[in-house]
Amino acid sequence: MKTLVLLGGLLLFSSSLSAQSTDPPVENQLPDWDLKVYPNPTSDLLMVTSSLEIKDITIIDLNGQVLKNHALPNWCFSLHDLPQGWIFVYIESVDGRIEKKNVYKN
Repeated sequence: MKTLVLLGGLLLFSSSLSAQSTDPPVENQLPDWDLKVYPNPTSDLLMVTSSLEIKDITIIDLNGQVLKNHALPNWCFSLHDLPQGWIFVYIESVDGRIEKKNVYKN
């Protein structure tokens, strides 16, 4: 609400703002995604488990280079050929959700 008042030669301006926040209806909320990437750190095998169906797993290094891309039904794979250091594991579900996990490869 905006208010403009002329008082004794002075122009006073007042503005107030109000907002109301509501949670989305329950039917629009997505179910929880119980996603696990382990072990972390790892020297070879990396396991991914999820309560949702996984579409794709992409492993990226700190420079943004794609090191591996998996679209397999088996979510256990070897990292033995990757250098030591931090990697980002991007997991995409079939419903389009994408989650990033940081993993240290030793």
